[in-house]
Amino acid sequence: MRDKNQGQTHAHVTGSMSVPPFLASARRALVTGELAPTDYKRVEDRAVDEAIAVQEGLGLELINDGELRRAMWFEALISSIEGMGPVEGHSLKWTGTDGSIQEFPMPFAVVDKVRRVRSRTVEEFTYLRSRARAEVKVTIPSPTIATAIWSPRHSPSAYPDFFDLVLDMAAVIRAEIEELVSLGCRHIQIDAPDLSFLADQARTDSFAEDGVPMERLVAEGIELINDLASVPGVEFSIHICRGNLPDAWMANGGYEKIAEQVFGRAPNVDSFLLEYTSPGVGSFEPLAKVPDDKQIVLGLVASKSRELESPELLERRIKEAAQYFPREQLALSSSCGFANGVCSMADQQAKLGVVASVANSVWG
Repeated sequence: MRDKNQGQTHAHVTGSMSVPPFLASARRALVTGELAPTDYKRVEDRAVDEAIAVQEGLGLELINDGELRRAMWFEALISSIEGMGPVEGHSLKWTGTDGSIQEFPMPFAVVDKVRRVRSRTVEEFTYLRSRARAEVKVTIPSPTIATAIWSPRHSPSAYPDFFDLVLDMAAVIRAEIEELVSLGCRHIQIDAPDLSFLADQARTDSFAEDGVPMERLVAEGIELINDLASVPGVEFSIHICRGNLPDAWMANGGYEKIAEQVFGRAPNVDSFLLEYTSPGVGSFEPLAKVPDDKQIVLGLVASKSRELESPELLERRIKEAAQYFPREQLALSSSCGFANGVCSMADQQAKLGVVASVANSVWG
């Protein structure tokens, strides 16, 4: 666990970066067969190189590869396991800004026992480390990602008990972490948007109808994450958000409903990256429940809006958060990744720039 007085990073990149047009075009050409996989990889490498250059050019001390080798944030893990299959009628529920329920189709789900057969994440890390001068981190899903890939219609033949899938996903992720660490990875971010679902009663009720008790998922999920974060020599963080689709949210509610469960039961976790730009996300008051040997990274720069936050606004909000948690243990980031397509490359550059400049102004 980090010594809170040593080596603090106060400007963070949360996850994905905007997909450059040349990479989007190459992906389409790969699908249609107009571009060979070997040539596509060179395009992908170029996109990652540019993401590294942007982050390092802004003076960021801890960077990632922008998740630019992934079609979606958890795709690197899902494409590394057996047990998934194409299905119909499986979807994730989102709430639109008008309050309507939207269905996001998922073309695949768990249909057999899951087993790790490769590691896309290791590929991402080894390339990133070979190219970057700054410290690097890898982002991986939480075992609670099972909520997205378990279908009450298609999965019970393999997993009659949903929580057995959660345990198997934890085993897969532990193997990922152990291999990454063996190759020298020192910073791992576990993405767990599912932990926010307990804050939303409608989402909790919806999952209960599908046989997933959300209180149990959060309680057991955070214990599994804490166990994964017990690997020595690594700085572990958890990122909690409410989804990254434009104009829609996976959950609505503040951190007060999960504060004791999540913040108090993860002693092995060093940092919590908390999104603070969604509707209904609430106040900073729940931060008072976080042990003060942690770091709280405030996701105050919106990835779902092109409007650039002013330094004055960000500094004021950091000051508000410091009423509940030590200022020197705070940091700043974007709310989530930029691959949702809302922000242009120029918008992303400006937003990451304001993260870096405000962090330097506030913490030096």
